[in-house]
Amino acid sequence: MGIDLPVHRLIAFNTATESDNKIHDDEVAAKLGFAGGLVPGVDVYAYLCHPLIETWGPEFFERGCTDVTFGSPIYDGEEVEIRARRGEDGSISVEASTNRGVRARLEAHLTEDIGKPAPPARAPLPASRPPATPDSLAPGTVLGTFTTRCSAAEATRYLDDIRDSESPVADWRAVHPGWVLRRANEALTRSVVLPPWIHVGSVSRYHRALGVEEEVTVTAEVRENFDRKGHLFVRADVLLSGNDGSPVCSIDHTAIYQTRQLR
Repeated sequence: MGIDLPVHRLIAFNTATESDNKIHDDEVAAKLGFAGGLVPGVDVYAYLCHPLIETWGPEFFERGCTDVTFGSPIYDGEEVEIRARRGEDGSISVEASTNRGVRARLEAHLTEDIGKPAPPARAPLPASRPPATPDSLAPGTVLGTFTTRCSAAEATRYLDDIRDSESPVADWRAVHPGWVLRRANEALTRSVVLPPWIHVGSVSRYHRALGVEEEVTVTAEVRENFDRKGHLFVRADVLLSGNDGSPVCSIDHTAIYQTRQLR
């Protein structure tokens, strides 16, 4: 039957109102048929990770696997309820709901052997980013490689932004998995110029914790580019690696890079 885990409640906060992705802007999003600017999917993912971190602790960073899908938007100021159930096999199913119903779902489990990903292909960041098109995001395209880090100040601010300032990740000096997933978005935005676009889902496999202030390298390669119901989708394999080359997190990342309203 499984066990219901404690409910986590929060008020959603749109962290991306100043983002280049205008899907987070109230006025632009309204023109595309939404009620307002969308709370970033990577932040909704962070909300959904709360019960995983509370249940599995640091082990989640060593061998956790998550599969998140975003069905409907969450807007700034909405009350969000995170409900999770642990199955008899130890897996955890999580839903994020508002008073308008379930908005996102996540399935997670721990694995004994994730395996190391293949060495990634690398390419320099473009001097001038091309527009996002089926050609610039063709399957096999290697996106620009970059390095980054999460400072102590940013790590604290991030927990405040996702309304989880008491998260134990601060005590572990680990970077929150939501920050990690946001780097997959950055792999796209550093390589191509995107119109208003929507993150629709990701499968993440964690290999080890990323430490606060630790430098991480992000590599990515386009796996698929396809049309579904008039929307143009891109699917990319993204890998975060430490300075020593050890994998931190491998991500199968999917986004609508051009909505049918803009075609």
